[in-house]
Amino acid sequence: MLACGRCGRSNDDDARFCQACGAPLQPEMPQQERKLISVLFVDIVGSTARADQADPEDVRDRLTLFYDTFRVQTERFGGTVEKFIGDAGVAVFGAPLAHGDDAERAVRCGLATMAAVADLGGTRPDLDLRIRGAVCTGEAVESLGTEHERGEALATGDVLNTAARLQSAAEPGTLLVGEETYRATRRSIGYAPVDPIVARGKSEPVPAWVAMGEGGAERRGIAPFVGRDRGWTSSPRCGRAR
Repeated sequence: MLACGRCGRSNDDDARFCQACGAPLQPEMPQQERKLISVLFVDIVGSTARADQADPEDVRDRLTLFYDTFRVQTERFGGTVEKFIGDAGVAVFGAPLAHGDDAERAVRCGLATMAAVADLGGTRPDLDLRIRGAVCTGEAVESLGTEHERGEALATGDVLNTAARLQSAAEPGTLLVGEETYRATRRSIGYAPVDPIVARGKSEPVPAWVAMGEGGAERRGIAPFVGRDRGWTSSPRCGRAR
């Protein structure tokens, strides 16, 4: 239904003029904005093979556990579930709400999801629920005002495709990150290098790292405080060292 901007009346979708006041009608187009986002792509390993000849209700229950876990962790770290595609989940950090540490939030969310799914496997071995994932950071076009929960895209851009490609190359139980994500989070997250990923549709191999958890390798490079040894005093008048 098209709402009239003059009188507010709802009109038929194919109406060109308001059926009450006659004002011209124009469909409301979603606004778009270019943003730097981080995308988390998580997939269940071997889901298709396991679902073959399995009871549909068992498949549904297994997927529901994964969906619920993924959604809880995404919301916990301030992200937005963009969509679920079969046995995979996609979350966006930086749209619609941006933070100063969206890349780190995405990586921590991925690691937390891995841990939560592993805990599920400890209590329910019959699930055989194993996942793998990837995080990529880059520019995308965000569609403002869309209803992504109903299937409308929240963000579009190559960063989503790259995250999907890295995810498919990750080993079960691991989280790969792309170069931009690595550079943004290497001071707080520990990583192990891997060989560049040969990804479909990419002209060059994609650099990647495996997220290991807390303790970035470069944290020890933070500069120390200066002027705190015993040989320094200050003048009460001007505070200058002497």
